Amino acid sequence: MDVPSRDPEVLGELSKQLGLSKSVTAALADGHEDARLIRDKRLIYLTVVGIEADEDGTLSRHPIDLVAGPSFVLTARDGDLDAIDRFEAIIRGDTVVGQLEGGSFLGVLVDTILSTWFTRIEEVEREIDELDEIALRGPDNDHFLPEVLRLRRRIALIRRTVAPHRETLAPLARPDFELDERLGRPWPGLVDRLERVIDAIENARELIVGSFDIYLGGAAHRSNEVMKALTIVSAILLPAIVLAGVMGMNFKMPFFDELTNFWIVVGVMGAFAAGMLLFARLRRWI
Repeated sequence: MDVPSRDPEVLGELSKQLGLSKSVTAALADGHEDARLIRDKRLIYLTVVGIEADEDGTLSRHPIDLVAGPSFVLTARDGDLDAIDRFEAIIRGDTVVGQLEGGSFLGVLVDTILSTWFTRIEEVEREIDELDEIALRGPDNDHFLPEVLRLRRRIALIRRTVAPHRETLAPLARPDFELDERLGRPWPGLVDRLERVIDAIENARELIVGSFDIYLGGAAHRSNEVMKALTIVSAILLPAIVLAGVMGMNFKMPFFDELTNFWIVVGVMGAFAAGMLLFARLRRWI
């Protein structure tokens, strides 16, 4: 049973039919922003936080309350969620899933929510690939740093949402989590799946750092190119500057009486410049 809105009247009627306690009913009506697990011998109460993407790509947290009994599973949420829609598509027409006990059925549902987390991480990784293209365009691109900040915030939101589920899902795999035999046991592999999700988040964070390294490497390369150009220009002009300084000293010499000597000096300056350019070319500096 799926309750798409936390209507107290609807939840109260379902609680009567399912024999839920007042505390469980109140918890379903109030909701809870973070992951949690309530231990009971006749039911499992689990809150898992889903991550939804809006039309503009903004991520938001949406808690989903799951209550599993021997013969039922109840979900309570606020609004449409991609995880629930995906789960309904998976079980539609599948008669085998209906033979599972409540706890095992709950494991299938939680695993579907884990899959939506993988989807969000894959979306971030695709955006990081696009970010690498922006980084290669050079440091003059004004979109790179805002994109890095936006993706870092997305990854941070995913990590803050997923990481607390370690403490929530871990008890389900421990032997001391004793439940009614009719309830069944959730799939112990959920913890391993959760760890893979966290590893994928850490990998995405490393990819962000790698993109920033590409950006810094490109900026350093362009700075080196600028410095190389300035160095070559300085080296070309330096002989001419020295020669002009020497020739400009206030000494009376017969050399300055000949007008043609001026053009000889200009020619020597040009020869020095051409020689420096040729030398830089032979050394493959330019």
